[in-house]
Amino acid sequence: MKVFKGKIWAAIGSLMDHTSTTKPTTSSSSAAAAPDRALLAAIESAVDRCTTGADDDRHVHEILFLVSNAPGAITFLSRRITARLESARSPAAALRSLLLVHRLLRAGDRYFEQDFRSLWSSCDLRLHAPLSSSSAAGAVATGACAFVHGYSAYLEERMLWVINQAGNLEPAPRRPASGGGEGEALVLKLGMCQRLLELAMQLLPDNNTASGCAAARAAFGIVLRESFKVYAAFAEGLDAMTLLLRRPRSSLAGAGRLSKASRASAHEILKKACAQTQDLREFYHKCKGSSASNKSLEYPIVRVVTPAQAAAVEMEVSLPVPIPEEEEGDEEEEAAKVKAAETSGDGSGDGDSPSAFARKMETTISDVWVEFEEEDKLIPAGPGDGHSLKEPKAS
Repeated sequence: MKVFKGKIWAAIGSLMDHTSTTKPTTSSSSAAAAPDRALLAAIESAVDRCTTGADDDRHVHEILFLVSNAPGAITFLSRRITARLESARSPAAALRSLLLVHRLLRAGDRYFEQDFRSLWSSCDLRLHAPLSSSSAAGAVATGACAFVHGYSAYLEERMLWVINQAGNLEPAPRRPASGGGEGEALVLKLGMCQRLLELAMQLLPDNNTASGCAAARAAFGIVLRESFKVYAAFAEGLDAMTLLLRRPRSSLAGAGRLSKASRASAHEILKKACAQTQDLREFYHKCKGSSASNKSLEYPIVRVVTPAQAAAVEMEVSLPVPIPEEEEGDEEEEAAKVKAAETSGDGSGDGDSPSAFARKMETTISDVWVEFEEEDKLIPAGPGDGHSLKEPKAS
């Protein structure tokens, strides 16, 4: 262990001496400067240990530590892994290279993850294993080759995902399309969830592959645990999308609005979910009895989407939204009050606008005059009325 640490610190010290004696002219030239040869040799040695049968996360963290101390070292790392993968002569060797990529994605920080994905986009990191199942000898090798190709396809799709601060998987941020909003982003996320879950379900190794390749068991364990996170995101997004579809289009405004194309994609997601959720439940049931999976994992409870549920949502979207009975009754009662106000009174029908009151108020003028005899007499008042127009005399 002391010798191992001494090599790392010697490589880092050599790199610091190299960078201290070299004066870059610009910041861009400094970032593009080639790392020290000793550091590159240490990275290549760590890659060899990870891809030659050593199943230890310690070597993965060693690579991350070395790469973080030198600009441009991650490019060298990506090319070395690609060379290892493309020169692999056995499914086990190819699987170990792919497994290293997967572990680096999960263990690296967001800066490493971003740079790693960028190198994959620029094809400095390639994940295609040139192994043919026809050249494999025996059922065990054939199953392993199929697993390699399936795992390669899974990692290609996995490169489009990132690990957020909560430790959950989510699609990598993309530049929003013109006119796109939260509704379109939700539909896109659900489609990506379905694709990744579909690739994960194809990776359940048979007993021969699981017992003959430790790398296959380790890779499938990571894929299985990631599928739990992906399904949780899918279930949550499916509820949100169903609410958007059930709301009338006139009430959707701004970022929450679904375009016509997005609504069609949402219906396709619902139809696909009817079969996929049933397959996913059966997949988890098989995983519990498989020797390739961990028995102590907590599997999610899969909510199966039935065709009747999907058809009910589509019917609610296609039909106009009905007016609730209580609101309809209130409108009829108000109309009856207005009609009564128009027809009440003397029935002259003069065509004036309807009154806001239910009854008309009339004023009657009496023809009887009351004569007062003396100015200082009290006006007759009703019972209990103690008021008078005559001023009280001073005491």
